[in-house]
Amino acid sequence: MEHLDELIESRSFLGSEFLLWLWYKVECYDGLFELRHHGEVEVIFDDRLRLEAYLAETERNTFKGGAPAWSPEAKIALREGKRPTRARLKFVKEGREWRFKFKAEDFALSTLKIPSLLSERDDEKFFERMDLIEEVERILEDLYEEFLVIRTSPLWDDRLRPAIHDWIFRDESVDPDHYPDELLEEAYRSGLEEIATGTSD
Repeated sequence: MEHLDELIESRSFLGSEFLLWLWYKVECYDGLFELRHHGEVEVIFDDRLRLEAYLAETERNTFKGGAPAWSPEAKIALREGKRPTRARLKFVKEGREWRFKFKAEDFALSTLKIPSLLSERDDEKFFERMDLIEEVERILEDLYEEFLVIRTSPLWDDRLRPAIHDWIFRDESVDPDHYPDELLEEAYRSGLEEIATGTSD
């Protein structure tokens, strides 16, 4: 798999789709993700969310305060064809919290707040801070890898895109049963089959 930075640069339009997928899966699983390299991580859309029209960046809605991703107004914006471009996110792992603003276009993180430091010495605090920054980046990479594996497989159009479309236009809440079963595992298997048969690009 290409390096994450190269993937983002060459396929920047995927950032908004990644954020939309993340939003959908957060609602299906109440934010709980089981990641390959990090175990259970809770993902929360915090108190800021921006949606924009693809072809007209001036057509945008910015929602602030509370839990805007769960608001009817945000769903209406999705139904109008707008897509998420920026969000304030929170990751929770083993009781530790990271908060940051996420810009979908270039995967930029800003105003990052890391968990409280446990070290007492200044030199130890520096390395602990660096480790915590790297950890949130690795969690984000895990999430993006999951999305990308599915997005580049036929399962995206066959199963996930219709599920997301249904979620956008339904008024009822969704649960894990709404998310296609074993989607990631099937996407990995199909990718391995393509490599084995020499049909991949």
